Amino acid sequence: MAKLRLHLPSPMREDAARGDVNIINRIAKAVAPSGYDVVFCAEEEALDAEGLHLLHMREPQAPNTLTLRRAYTYPFWQIEATNQRWNFDVAQAAFDPLTIDPDQARPFFRRWREKFLGAASDRREGFIFMPLQGRLGAHRAFQAMSPLAMIEATLAADPKREIRATLHPREAYEPADLAMLDALTARFPRFRCVKAEARDLILTCDYVVTQNSSVALQGYFAQKPAVLFAGIDFHHIAGSVPRDGVTGAFEKVHEPRAYAAYLFWFFKQNCVNGGAPEAEAQILARFRRHGWPL
Repeated sequence: MAKLRLHLPSPMREDAARGDVNIINRIAKAVAPSGYDVVFCAEEEALDAEGLHLLHMREPQAPNTLTLRRAYTYPFWQIEATNQRWNFDVAQAAFDPLTIDPDQARPFFRRWREKFLGAASDRREGFIFMPLQGRLGAHRAFQAMSPLAMIEATLAADPKREIRATLHPREAYEPADLAMLDALTARFPRFRCVKAEARDLILTCDYVVTQNSSVALQGYFAQKPAVLFAGIDFHHIAGSVPRDGVTGAFEKVHEPRAYAAYLFWFFKQNCVNGGAPEAEAQILARFRRHGWPL
């Protein structure tokens, strides 16, 4: 029997072997009619030329190898030929709100808004929410500029609003980066780091500015505009500095957006829904899109 080798980290691998990871169960069910048996492998196990290989959140660097990555929230997933979200198929696709049925999009939006943000209402209190990520002083290839430069560019582009920034709770920040951040705080009274729940800041900010934090995607559920300084797969209705330039990206903050239609298109039409009856068909479509013989 042909093999589909799943290279998974621990404890995900052990959970999947027990049948406790739904998306893996759906993958196994999808490939079985084509004569493929799922084999669980250690994440670091070498990729050979035999069979097919599916990695978890790692860059595929061998033939017949794809990556599986959660699409921000369960049960949504992506199956791609790269681990770089800004190069995902959905990132390259064009979004047209006129193709989305509003009678389908609205209930989807309401249901997932409550999941992300609860029942609280959203409002605008006159500030920018800036969720910072890692490596504050580094300008990486997928970014228009470093996070520290992003702060200064935002202050210049919006000369009135205060910026309330947060540090990522799972990042280990270099002392030099934190020192530069303190220096910026001292220079610019309108900028400050706060300790607050992202959900509360999403609900009360005017808009979100970030490199490519998923917090901006959550902000869409509060109908809050976003300005992104880096590549990502949910850029379509945001102001994107890599795409639009700084001035153009901030101008887009004031444009109307079809939030419900976009989120329906992004999650429902461009992700694998591991909890849906059509999950196996979606999985096979992704494998076949990348040339797998299924």
